Amino acid sequence: MTISKSSFIKKYQEKLSEPDLKNVDDAIAHAFRLTDEYGINKINQAICESSVKFGISEELLIEKINDASFILNERKYHE
Repeated sequence: MTISKSSFIKKYQEKLSEPDLKNVDDAIAHAFRLTDEYGINKINQAICESSVKFGISEELLIEKINDASFILNERKYHE
């Protein structure tokens, strides 16, 4: 049995596919704090750690960070 066919991996992926969306903003903010701490060259590590901490897939976090409306909303909070 390969690891990609493991029931544990499958259950874990299902868990991440149904995230608590109210935590997405907190997860993104955490990823940015980690990026400040680690440096921009470790942004993938920051996103990965935030993903694990908040139980949200990395793909979803990256998608939200890259979303143009997210950028506009974040600018409002920092002005």
